[in-house]
Amino acid sequence: MIDTPNTPSNANPDDLPASPCVGVCTVDKETKMCIGCLRTLKEIGGWRTMSLDQKRDVIAVCKVRAEDAQTSPDSASL
Repeated sequence: MIDTPNTPSNANPDDLPASPCVGVCTVDKETKMCIGCLRTLKEIGGWRTMSLDQKRDVIAVCKVRAEDAQTSPDSASL
């Protein structure tokens, strides 16, 4: 593992949340969320400076948004 100033040398790489970006970077005009990762613009912009807990929270919220989109009658618009 390569040590960086923001990564403790004893950090578990599995603990470091990867960006939820899936490379489909298009913001829905109505929801103001990326249609690929379901993050808000604020969440996308702040990702690099978020704490690990904040990143985990964003990932959890995105999973809920994805589940809601699948069960919503308006899910075709996402």
